[in-house]
This record gives sequence, structure tokens and C-alpha cells, in this order.
Amino acid sequence: MLSTPSRRLASVLTLVAAICSTVPAQAGPPDVVVGALTGPCNYTAEAGYDAFSHGTTACNIGGQPLIWLANNNQHPVIGGTLYRYDPSNNGRFTMVGMSWLKHGFGALQQTLCGPCNAYPNTTALGVGCSDPYGACQNGTQAPLGPRSEINATTGAFPYPPSDPAWSGNTERRLRVPLALLDTNSTYVSEAQYVQYQDALGGVDDNNASYRISTVSGTPADYSLAYSGPTVQGEPAINAWAALDPGVVLQTVQVPGTMGGLFSVGIKRIDNGDGTWRFECCAHNLNCHDSASSFTVSFAGGVTITNQGFHAPEWHANEVYDNNAWIGSAAANGATWMVDQPFAANPNSNALRWGSAYSFWFDANDPDPTGIALDLYRSGGSATIPAPVFPPESWETNGVDASLDVNGNTANDPFVGPIITNLASGALHTANIGGTAGQGFELYLTSSAAVPSYYTSADGDIVNLDLMDPSLFGLFGYQPLPAGGLSFQFNEPGTLFYAGQVISMNPATVEGFSLSAATELSLMPLPRALVESVGTNSYTANTNGFWRITHHGTTAANITSVVLSYQGATGPANGVYFDTDQGMPSGSGNFSQGNTYEQNSDVACGLDYSVSSPFSGSGWIGSDQLNGANYNTVEFRFTGGLFNNRTFRFNADTDPGTQGAADNAGMSVTVTFSNGDVVTGVLAQDPANSNRTLVELQ
Repeated sequence: MLSTPSRRLASVLTLVAAICSTVPAQAGPPDVVVGALTGPCNYTAEAGYDAFSHGTTACNIGGQPLIWLANNNQHPVIGGTLYRYDPSNNGRFTMVGMSWLKHGFGALQQTLCGPCNAYPNTTALGVGCSDPYGACQNGTQAPLGPRSEINATTGAFPYPPSDPAWSGNTERRLRVPLALLDTNSTYVSEAQYVQYQDALGGVDDNNASYRISTVSGTPADYSLAYSGPTVQGEPAINAWAALDPGVVLQTVQVPGTMGGLFSVGIKRIDNGDGTWRFECCAHNLNCHDSASSFTVSFAGGVTITNQGFHAPEWHANEVYDNNAWIGSAAANGATWMVDQPFAANPNSNALRWGSAYSFWFDANDPDPTGIALDLYRSGGSATIPAPVFPPESWETNGVDASLDVNGNTANDPFVGPIITNLASGALHTANIGGTAGQGFELYLTSSAAVPSYYTSADGDIVNLDLMDPSLFGLFGYQPLPAGGLSFQFNEPGTLFYAGQVISMNPATVEGFSLSAATELSLMPLPRALVESVGTNSYTANTNGFWRITHHGTTAANITSVVLSYQGATGPANGVYFDTDQGMPSGSGNFSQGNTYEQNSDVACGLDYSVSSPFSGSGWIGSDQLNGANYNTVEFRFTGGLFNNRTFRFNADTDPGTQGAADNAGMSVTVTFSNGDVVTGVLAQDPANSNRTLVELQ
């Protein structure tokens, strides 16, 4: 008689044989990939955390049907993660949040990834076929299972998943601390499938896909949006190397019954003071063994300082702890290790499948000799050879030569110059640093800076075209005062310059040092900016879903603003204001005039006396469709107050759930107190898919 494990294996093999016999035989095992990330869904932040969920469409690009049974462990599990790329912080790449796991329950037979050899029912995904799960479906909290129960090397897990206690709006979802979200960084959304045929067939290194993403909103509640296509079959750490030319990405495959794929990215930046900053990120795609330490090795005698560590949080009563790894430095490198080994605590914070940990440090040696990951369960190790770093293309500011405008000093040596965009007609300050008492010059050109125009033997990089006829020096090589030089400037019109400082420096071999290149753009601010921001107009926003800003560049005040969908083209065609609709957070009905945010109605002098048809509402409706639905609303202002201020309000738009992107094509008319009338059309912000705007000069 067969033992219980043997009977289970026999039943699985019988099922596989039955499924495979229903379709023509093809080469290779089933192979599941994330064909598309869709959505996402955004949830209301609470208690210092925000939450999101990704929609996922799976594709079977293998040679046999992929088993997809709902009520046992022979189906895929799906997880979502979010990463942050921060160019302002040395290009640091961190995993900022993860979800629990959706358990698949049935496979449709669709064609996202090409021709589909459809399986006759939902118990398997046919060859070439795709199956979608919506973002909000993947974010339904109750059925999600913990990651800790999955062996990603084999695809095995117990079923049903355990169901520990949880509460609130963010747990089990893709949960991210609000402190790790901002509107300036680039984010990378990732989803990953794990399924036992795929894992045992050795085709599971392509199970994660990513999309470049953006974040909008406020520190109290953010929204996530995708800004790039799905990159199929690549984990999010690959996006780091795609976003940042300075990143060296290496992989190591751990063999064996607990093995899998690790990827390590590392970036080196010259600090300009005889030390180098190293930014590292280690990702475990599918290795059940996991990692318990991370070491960057150097030749003997290196000095390591400023060690740092980041890991995403386990949450919702997941069994793993969140203890930080312990950093240490030695004469041959920098090491971080988990606080307790597997033998002492099998639930310590090891680098487990589907997650990535980040490490950073400074060293007085630019050349690591290798990288090592110690393995958590087996006690073995995985090694990676010395990275070969690319040459830097852009000079950075140093202690011997620096240039900034209004304190903007940072740029990445692999990405570009310092970019400074300023309003003309205002006073700005330029600051020059270098070797006191030595000659210096600030060179300017009206052409854009260039990467690696010339690199000196000392490593200084010239980023200005020295043959450009517009190149000129501003000061004529005078001695630099102690403490550097600052000067103010005020340009009334439109101006562009690229600049770089050369400072004579006897301490260097060549006798000079160069500052970072700065690209300076001066443009007049628009008199008015009209924008809509957010994913859903039926969600109250303390900053206002709608915002009209007077930039203070003219003494004339705004006296009227008209927003109209009448005759709109593009996404705004057919949209209208549902003006008696209350906001779900209780901010009141638009028709009653209490949906104006941050007291902006009073500050800007909104004239309530001309309200129509709802007395005291603060707006005038026209182009009525039916009931309280209008294509056009107008606001009028009195008292000479609407100058250098922002008027903010919330108002539901229909039909359906309308976000800012649906307003592209809406017409805007702004009237000023001097009689000027300016018009424009809202357009999609290329940097933010949840924002439409128009600048009115």
C-alpha cells in the first residue's frame, strides 16, 4: 500500500497526465509569466500607512497546460510589491512594501500574450492563453494568504492558507509606510506568480514582471499610477539598472532543492573626498533557502563608514519578525547579517523569496573584490565576482570646485547635470566654491550640457562643449575669495544657460578641479495654473481635486474662472459636473458651498451672492443636462483678493468614476481685473497620469 505522501504524488501525476492528454503535446513544461500589471487600486491611508493592489494577467508561455485548481494547492499564488528609486539620494533603490498572496481559483482562456490553445474549462490555463485578475480583486483582504507558507523553490504550500487576525484598511494589501512615499521619486510596481509545475520545471526565473509608476497626492494619502508598460519576465530590480546607468546588475543561481535566483545591484559614486559611496540592493526571486548575510569585500586595509540598511515590513501578523540586520566593518569589507540564525529562530528577518533588502556605505577604496550572500537554512554561500563599474559621464560638485543656484547642489554622475528651473523676474542667488586665493572662472553656454565631453587624467569631466561659439567666461579668472563667491541675478524674460566652474587647484596633478555642470532655465511663471489632480473626483481631497492658482506675476486679480466640458474633445467629451453629489468623506454637497478646501473660498474672495441655481453655493451652472448636472460651472471673485493664492474645491464629475485624466480636453477661461481674458484646454501631465493641467500666460 502506498504511503500518504506517495498517494498524494500519484494523484497529482494522474491529474497532470489527464490534463496534458486533452491537448496536443508540445515541448517543455508549463511556464507562467505576468503578462500585464493592470489597475492599480488605491485605498485610503490610515495609521501611517497607505495601501495599493496590482491587477495581474497571467500568461502560460510554456508547452503544456498549467494546472489551476481552486480548492487545493495546485494553483498559482500571486504577490505584489512596490519599489522606490530616489535620484536625490544617490539613486538609492529600496523595496518599500509588499502584499500578502492572492490564491488563484480558476483560469480563463484569453489572448493577451498571443494565440491561445484554450483548455476546455477553468481548471488549467491553456498553452499560449492568459488569465486576468483585477487589481481590486487582488486587493480583497479576507482571502489573501501569508507569504511565509510558500516554498518558492518547489511551488508547494499548505491549503487552505492560515488566517491570522488582521484589522484596518491596509493590512494584507500592498502596504507602504507613508514616510516612504513622495511625488518626486520614481516607483516600480512588481507582481510575481508561484506555481508548482512552473517551479519544478525549472522555468520560474521569469515569474516576476514590473511597471514604472508614479505617486501623487499628499503625505496624508497618496495614489499610485502606472507610467510605463509592463516589462514581462523581469523582476523590479532590473528596473534599477534600466533607470540608472551607474548600476551594475549581477545574478547568482543557487542550486539544490532549496535553491533559486538572487540578483544584486551595486552602484558606486565618487564623494570627491577620497571616499566612495556604494548603494546596493539584493533581491531573492525564488530561493527557499533565503539569505542571512550580505558582504561586499575589498582588499585588506579598507575603511568602511556610514553603513545603512533597509528592508520592507512584514505585516498583518505574518510570522516573520522585522528586526534590522546588524552591520559590521572589517579591514576587508562591509557585512550585514540577520540578528538570529535559522537554528536560533526560523522566523527571523532573512532575505526571503519575492523580497529585496538594500545596503549602503562609504569606503576609501573604489574597487570591491566581490560580493557574497550567506544562505539561511543550509549554511552555504553564494558568491558574485567583482563588479565592473561603468565610467561616470557627469561631473559632480566637490570641495575643490562647486556651483549651485539657490542651493541646488545635487546631481548623479551617471544620470545628468544639475537641473535648475527658475521663475524669471525674481531674485536668485548663484554660489561658487573652490580653492581660496586661486584663479577661477565660470563658463556659460546657451547649448545643453553633454555627457563625457572630455575626461582628464585626474578624472575631472568637462560637460560643456568647448567648441560651442556661445561659450564665454563670466569673471576673467580672478582669485576666489575665502569662503567662495555668491552673487544675485534677476532676469526678466526667458533664458537658458549651461555652466561649469573651473578652479585652479595646486593639490591636483593637472592643477585644476571642475564643478558639476548646471543647466539653468529661466521662464516667466504663468499668470494662472488650472489643474485637476487625483484618480477619482468623488473622493474628497484636502488639497482639492480642482485647483486654480494665481502665481502673483501680475497685479491684476482673478475675477472669474469658467470650467466647461461643453464641446470638449478627447477624454473630457461627455463628462459633466454632478453638482448635488456629496463627497463620501462627509465634506458636503457641492451645491451647498461647503466643499471648498483650506478656507480658499474666503481667502480668494469667492462671491457667493451670484450663485445660481443653488443659492449660496458659490458657483453658477450653465449648459444644464438634467437635474443638477451641468457641462459648465463658473466661479466669480470679488474684493481684489485672488492674487498669489490657490482656490481649491471638490466636485463630483460623471458618468462613472472620473479621474483627472478624464478632464483632458476641458476648456478653461480665466478673467483678470485688468480686463484680460485667457483661455486654454486641460492636457495630460506627461509626468503624472493622475494630473491634467493648463498654464495660462
